[in-house]
Amino acid sequence: MSITSSSFWQFSSRHYGKPGVAPACLALQDNHGANINLLLLLLMLEQQGLTVPLAPFNNRALQRARLFDQWRDLRKNLKHDLPSEQYQQLLQHELELERWQQAELLQVLDEHPAVTGSGALLTYLTQSGVADAPLWQARLAGTLQEK
Repeated sequence: MSITSSSFWQFSSRHYGKPGVAPACLALQDNHGANINLLLLLLMLEQQGLTVPLAPFNNRALQRARLFDQWRDLRKNLKHDLPSEQYQQLLQHELELERWQQAELLQVLDEHPAVTGSGALLTYLTQSGVADAPLWQARLAGTLQEK
C-alpha cells in the first residue's frame, strides 16, 4: 500500500485524536526529543506490517528540529499575549509546518521503501532513551491509556 500525503495526514489526525495518544506523543516529544510525525509514520507502517531503516528518517527529522522547536517556543510564549484569532493563525501555520514535514518524511520513504517486518517504532523509542519503550509503543498505538 502506497502512503500518500493525504492518507498520512488523515491517519495522523485521526490517530492523534484517539484517547491517550496525543499526551503520549507530546510527552515523548517534550521529554525525549521524539519527532511526533516520525512516531506517527512508524506507527502507521507498523500497523501495515512494515518497517524501515531509521537512520535516513532520523536525519531528515533532525534537520528540521531546530525550526520546529523555535516555532513551538514562539507560539507558546505568545499564547497569552495575542488575541485568540492571531494565536489561532499561529496554530494554523504550525499545522502547515507539520504537513510539510510529513511530506519530507514521505520523500525519505520513497528513497528508502518500507519492507515487510516490524520493530522500527520500538527501535526509535529505545534510541530516543525512552524507558519502558514497549509500554510507550502501546500508548502510541492507543491500546494502553493512563488511569
